[in-house]
Amino acid sequence: MIINPDPHLILDNLSIRSSIKALNDLELKILFVIDEQNKLIGTVTDGDIRRAILKGVELDEPIQGAMHKNFVKYYDSEDRANLENKILEKDLQAIPVLFEDDTIKEIHANGFKAITDKKNTVVLMAGGFGSRLKPLTDECPKPLLKVGEKPIIETILQNFLSYGYKKFIISTHYKSEMIKDYLGDGSRYDCKINYIEETNPLGTAGCLSLINSTEINEPFFVMNADILTRVNFKQLIEFHQSSKARITMCVRNFYYDIPYGVVSSENSYVDSIDEKPKISSKVNAGIYVLNSDILKNFPKDLYMDMPSLINETISKEKSLVAAFPIYEYWLDIGQIGDYKRAQIDFISNFLNEK
Repeated sequence: MIINPDPHLILDNLSIRSSIKALNDLELKILFVIDEQNKLIGTVTDGDIRRAILKGVELDEPIQGAMHKNFVKYYDSEDRANLENKILEKDLQAIPVLFEDDTIKEIHANGFKAITDKKNTVVLMAGGFGSRLKPLTDECPKPLLKVGEKPIIETILQNFLSYGYKKFIISTHYKSEMIKDYLGDGSRYDCKINYIEETNPLGTAGCLSLINSTEINEPFFVMNADILTRVNFKQLIEFHQSSKARITMCVRNFYYDIPYGVVSSENSYVDSIDEKPKISSKVNAGIYVLNSDILKNFPKDLYMDMPSLINETISKEKSLVAAFPIYEYWLDIGQIGDYKRAQIDFISNFLNEK
């Protein structure tokens, strides 16, 4: 199908942050980067941006730092009989057709795919005590605390449903009956919800031993049930599959300010001083994709957190664990201040369901 290229065109000096907004507003998730002479110099997809973030490119830098330069293209003078087949064979979103001066004539795109039910299972960790949210959690488990007019876990559930994921396993422990009574078997959400219950807390990875490994044959999500996020779960699962990793963990940049001048020195001489720098580190976002074979021979009733499972996997081979950088909205509701902030954030991020 041929689409109007205009909404997909951005200038090469546009920031990555602004490019993300432009990309999110499109049904077909691809941008075409042009220079001041309107010549096509690159393409940008969600994957390109996330790979750039992993390399340390900042969101306020120009999109040139994230664009893909070696893209597939056709010229107007070329025979385009095989163009549509090439889109399908290479699983491309689109191929541009250019005039001889490298300006865009038209865009041939893959047909838009309707949201279909996905086979992947979503495992939500909802068994924690929520100790840092006391006294709110004295009578109510943290996943059922309301943000806006919905419990946290219901917003998470509906977010996954919007991407076509309809198979859920919820791990419970603290006040488990309240969670089961509220969500039920999932029929009122047009999905299927099963529960596993930890007799004793097993940690965010240990409870996976309670899952029947024969019931999961596809990569599956694991997510803490106290996180509000707008992560694109479709792009996450595609990233995991393309990385060939056994585990993919979501990471996000965490910034903190050092309130002093940081001095770099060698021996007794000062090389430089950086006044009150902002430091950036990548932190675990509590969202994962795991290959189903991980569940086989998983140690039973052994306490284990996800970081321990990840470190154990890395010790075997580093390429077995991939990092998926998230730039979308994300909030871990761990403390009272986070809960208050979530009430404000909910209006702009979740009130209008897509």
